[in-house]
Amino acid sequence: MEITAVYVGSGALKSNQQGGSMEDYVAGLRSQDVHQGLRNMDPHSPALVPLTKTRLVGSAADVAALIRGRDVIRDVSALQMIAVRELDVAPSSFDQVLEVLENAGFVDISRNARGEPVGLTENVPVYRTLYEDLGSAWRESRPRQIEEELVAVVQRLAAGPVPVESLQAELGLDSKPDDIVVIGRDSSILQVASTIDGDILYSPFTAFENPALLNELLREHGSAQMQAEFEQLHKHQGLAISKTDHPMLTDAVSRGLLSAPSVKLPGNKGLMSFAVLPYTLDRELLTGRKPVLDKALAVVACVRCGQTYGGSTNVSSALAIIATLLDPNRGSLRPHSSHQRQYALMRNMGIIRFGADPDPRGTWVTPTFVDTPDNREAMAIARDLIAVGETMAGRTPPPGTQSLLDLDASYLGPIQTISRTRTRPDVSPNEYRGVWDALMGRGSL
Repeated sequence: MEITAVYVGSGALKSNQQGGSMEDYVAGLRSQDVHQGLRNMDPHSPALVPLTKTRLVGSAADVAALIRGRDVIRDVSALQMIAVRELDVAPSSFDQVLEVLENAGFVDISRNARGEPVGLTENVPVYRTLYEDLGSAWRESRPRQIEEELVAVVQRLAAGPVPVESLQAELGLDSKPDDIVVIGRDSSILQVASTIDGDILYSPFTAFENPALLNELLREHGSAQMQAEFEQLHKHQGLAISKTDHPMLTDAVSRGLLSAPSVKLPGNKGLMSFAVLPYTLDRELLTGRKPVLDKALAVVACVRCGQTYGGSTNVSSALAIIATLLDPNRGSLRPHSSHQRQYALMRNMGIIRFGADPDPRGTWVTPTFVDTPDNREAMAIARDLIAVGETMAGRTPPPGTQSLLDLDASYLGPIQTISRTRTRPDVSPNEYRGVWDALMGRGSL
């Protein structure tokens, strides 16, 4: 069986010889996720051999994110050093990574008389096009079956947990699920929760508060109910949940597995909970920077409430509300009778303030954005969750990478911190600062 596309929803792997923008986008996106996990493994492990093409495309995604906005890279040798050290791009694969980026039209490479790359001009597009084009390159490279299946599993787990016993039938896998599980577990691409009824797979990129509770949910609600409700949540982040319509999700919130900020309903009808399950490569959002994520979840809940429970009128577009607040020329919403109720949670978390009604006789409030770095990041995360079901945070090297080097620290990608233990020869801090200077055009290697 030859699979040429990837899982994009409930059911099985979607075969499509021609591919398509959605399939390509998923392939490119999840190749980066796979590469993030495989970076934890010994680079000399024979287990990585069957995954070469996915690692290559994932590496290309990381390098593209690194150079986007730099315009001109004057020293490719410096770029190679940084890609190897910071992104775990295999030294022997760097030229192939450049070739992938060049073929996709993301870079124009200048070469010396011997044909060696010496500099480049970048033209890296926004995320959507970036992943579509890299996914197309992945598909055209004719990846091995195990690669296609691993990408499919990663995509499936982005929608929520799944019992191992149902994985093969749901995705149409030809490989044994145990083979996929071993590679995924060893590389931290997936996690396994053992229960008396069998193992449950879930993604380490998913913001579960306490994954051990999956066992109780499976026992209480059954596999089919659990999968159906998690998939519904992934498709509509900020889902209004009730015991009647979403018994498993309501139970998950009450047990502390999921976050579901509550917003007051109109007409004194109580509170409505809006469940959110973020999927992010940025593990810091789940630990040290969790207050930023909490703010993002509050934004999602408030704007979703406005879409369905707006009072006299509903919000037509949740994304339009976020865009208006982030717009430096606007930054506030027009007064409305429901704003004080609907956006109280955002006000309480310091994301907005309630300005006065511009009408001297008015009594309504004007929600106004409090423009801070944390609030702006939280709004961007909320926008991603609503638009694509997950946040793009963690898919670019953090802006503090250079300052980490000044502190003589080595950057590890978000998922690497889970299981990376190998040692490696390294360059001195002074040598590495020279690499950065060369990359920025302030010298040469």
